Amino acid sequence: MKREFGPYTLLRRHAIGGMSMVFVAQDNTLHREVVLKILSEEFSADEKRIAAFEEEARITAAIGHPHVVRVFTTGRAFGRFFIAMEFVQGGHYEHHIKEKGSIPEEEALPLMIEVAEGLNAAHAAGLIHRDIKPGNILLDSHGKAKIVDFGLALLTQGGMAQAEEIWATPYYVPPETIEGLPEDFRSDVYAFGATFHHALAGKPPCGEESMDTNRLRKAKQNIPPLASVAPWLSAATCAVIDRCMAYSAADRFDSYEELIAALRGAQSQLGSEPPAPKGEDRRKRSGSSLGEKAALAFAGLLILLAAGFAWKWINEEDDELVEELDESSEVVTSPDPVPSTDGGGGLRVASAYREASEALGSGDYERARVLFGEVRDDPDVLEPTGSWAACEVVVASYLDGRSEQAREDARRALDHVRSAKDLPSGIGNILGKVLERLPQMEPIKPPMNFDSGAGPRYLGWLMVGLKSWEQGMPELAIPYFKAVAEAPGKGNHAWLAPYSKIAGDYLTDYSRLKKAEPKSFNVGKAESANLLDDLRALDATLRTKGRARFNVRVWQAELEKSLVAPKETPGLAAKIDDATAFPDSAMVDLSSCRFPTAISKLKAWRPSDEDGEKRREALLTLAEAATTFLAELGERTAGRSDLELLSRDGRKFEGILKGDVSRPLLKSSHGEVSLSWSEIDPSSLIELHRELSQDEDREIDKLRRHEEAIAFDLLAGDRERGKDAGARLAEVSEPFGRRWMVVLPALDH
Repeated sequence: MKREFGPYTLLRRHAIGGMSMVFVAQDNTLHREVVLKILSEEFSADEKRIAAFEEEARITAAIGHPHVVRVFTTGRAFGRFFIAMEFVQGGHYEHHIKEKGSIPEEEALPLMIEVAEGLNAAHAAGLIHRDIKPGNILLDSHGKAKIVDFGLALLTQGGMAQAEEIWATPYYVPPETIEGLPEDFRSDVYAFGATFHHALAGKPPCGEESMDTNRLRKAKQNIPPLASVAPWLSAATCAVIDRCMAYSAADRFDSYEELIAALRGAQSQLGSEPPAPKGEDRRKRSGSSLGEKAALAFAGLLILLAAGFAWKWINEEDDELVEELDESSEVVTSPDPVPSTDGGGGLRVASAYREASEALGSGDYERARVLFGEVRDDPDVLEPTGSWAACEVVVASYLDGRSEQAREDARRALDHVRSAKDLPSGIGNILGKVLERLPQMEPIKPPMNFDSGAGPRYLGWLMVGLKSWEQGMPELAIPYFKAVAEAPGKGNHAWLAPYSKIAGDYLTDYSRLKKAEPKSFNVGKAESANLLDDLRALDATLRTKGRARFNVRVWQAELEKSLVAPKETPGLAAKIDDATAFPDSAMVDLSSCRFPTAISKLKAWRPSDEDGEKRREALLTLAEAATTFLAELGERTAGRSDLELLSRDGRKFEGILKGDVSRPLLKSSHGEVSLSWSEIDPSSLIELHRELSQDEDREIDKLRRHEEAIAFDLLAGDRERGKDAGARLAEVSEPFGRRWMVVLPALDH
């Protein structure tokens, strides 16, 4: 079988139940053992069982009590659903009963109180367990009780509920379940009494092995008093158990508080250690006869129809251990989610983290950024998950080609890491060291080494590589990308696989860009046309966003200059003598849709103050977004014949065949026409965008393209219209709203 199961390494099989298998596994995130309850293959294809399995995790996590097992997270691997729970070292209570024959009263009573307190917590959450038995009570290393397996739980909200489908373990099932009647907390009280009747007497209270409903009902009506089968027990303890097991629910305890008080009273009355059965007598009471085992095994397979209900008897769990698998020698810290222990909040965090990771893997970087941000800011998130998420917000911004946003996210991530409680110092030191330098304009030259911490080291290298790449210094980025791409992606390092693939994509694009970069832009028209064809083909195969595509478009713009007669005076492209002075010609370029040229001038500008730097970054952000807007218009109009586009001189066109950086190819009734963007009416382009947006399926793409259209309108179209559209978009998109507050001051400068 496979050892690697999602973010876990399976160590050994722990038990087999009616619908699932249970394994002890290594959590490769926190270097601890956990229990994985894995839904059987048969039920993993059953939507109803899947929903019930997930509901079990939600229910268990929602209780949050020291005597209820903690649920860490849920997930799916190899098509099988699983629940990851805390590993309770002491094993099932059933083991102890079989080993001892019967449990001494002074040992059992404290455990009974703990189980009753755990059930009371479930009741307070509006739940009944419906399968209390020795196999569902775990003992930790200190002998404390923890209730497990809420797979059959019903939501009662303090009242009664009736199961649509009835599963039961015959020795402990309450009479009302047999009858198919509504159940409430008193049903758990009965199973609680039957469980500890078994523990104290050394054998189950109901010896009926038949699956016949009538015979089982009769056996429940004739259960002997505990004192008659375990005369060494105190009268007070026997009274508690007998009342719990009253055939009529009305005759049982009226509340868990009353039950717990009675148990404490019985505990206080113990004067001295009561006599306990010894030797062979105890073994005879261990309930391990061949007939009992056969009946329990058969109960797990037999399906009876009785009184109009589908009965599915649950077998006792087979706790036979299998040979332990070899453990991996190295465990790394990874960005897997670690939900909090408060239940719903923890599962919410884990769900958001998984969704964010899926978005990242599918290339939906804006959505990934938003979801990772939600995890980072969730009040229930634990560490190191919160810090991982904060860093992955940065990664997502870089991957989306938004370097300015990435710098802002890095500052926020640094604040998070510095203020995080319970974050291991090794992780904090590594991530903090990287995050401090990401917002700075100075490059991070390789090598940037770390002493330890495989997980944070690789994540740090990825962020540094992305920073250098987006700053136009690919040679500095490549060593970091190579390190991440060559990282092991199997075993305990399986979580690295997506990161390695991303780094590999950047290495591939780097190789393609190096081969395609024109050696000179001072070439003839024929050679320029050939090179442009090559660049168009390259643009279609690039795997990354941001800098790679930007470089291609800049090269295209330079080559296209040789295809048309120059219309600008040499002064517009002249070198800026004073690098600290604002390049006024850049604004001319922006308003004329010469965005790549303006970007080059803005990058060469070195503002003398902080306000100037903010203006420069804002204008760069707008120019890069506007460049993408124009370049993608051709792709969005492909195959459409119902579109209309106007030039500034009033000519009509039917769409854009190719949205190059400087000279799009337009479709008209007379054939194909090449114009510069400045010759096309900006309002016509905005209207074209609006029409195309009506067919946009994904909301995330629609928002991104609205933002790019606004950037274009602000720079080269109707600025007031762009401001109005930006204000409206900021109301519905929080990420855009934050960027909008940075851009606005630059517009009004």
